[in-house]
Amino acid sequence: MKHLLLGMMLLCTFAASAGMDPQLLKQRIEQRLGVQVYLVDETPMPGLFMLGTAQGPLYTDAKGDYVLQGIMLDLGHDMKNLTMQGQRQQRQRALTQIGERRMQLKAVPERHSVTLFTDLTCSRCRAALDELPILQALGVSVQLLPALGTFADLAEAQARWCDPGLFSELSLSDRLPTAGCNEILAHHIGLSQWLGIKALPSWVLPNGDLVRGYQSPEQLLKILDHINAPANPSSSAS
Repeated sequence: MKHLLLGMMLLCTFAASAGMDPQLLKQRIEQRLGVQVYLVDETPMPGLFMLGTAQGPLYTDAKGDYVLQGIMLDLGHDMKNLTMQGQRQQRQRALTQIGERRMQLKAVPERHSVTLFTDLTCSRCRAALDELPILQALGVSVQLLPALGTFADLAEAQARWCDPGLFSELSLSDRLPTAGCNEILAHHIGLSQWLGIKALPSWVLPNGDLVRGYQSPEQLLKILDHINAPANPSSSAS
């Protein structure tokens, strides 16, 4: 499928210097585990690689003979969570690959920017979409990107997202074009799958944190204002 090209671009881009064949490792893991691998990246530990999959991060050796699932901590630097750091970096990298940015709601002046992955049918998604003008008024710019719910039908999603009248009430920078809409939509949905976006709506913050589920404009602004604050164990961001 065309949206898998995104994963291939990322796979080749970030493992090229690893001294191994990322495509071969990707194929081997997919054959052995039956999971889609979107990225192979180096870790600080020689010979150990981080795999980006829709089921979450995995670790493997260069030959794909051994696989680990869990959290990597850097004990020499205050137990820094390298797995969480790697996921943040992967999200930031992935969002640079979306091509021409469309469906942006720009705030002027802009205090923060955030990416919203959403479906068009779930009630919490609709609530988040209805409140976007409030976020805009609070100084938060939003990049809208489509994602599919668990039981969503791709053809129905294409019909909704490619409707020229979609979001006519919002002052978006652009909408999905009529020509090539299905291909662009598939590309964006592939991005959400690569990032493991399952709970909808989900927000990706500028630092790569993922905030799952509905957030009121006030809640989201508070998270953005404190984005550099120490992590709160009870926070929904990861």
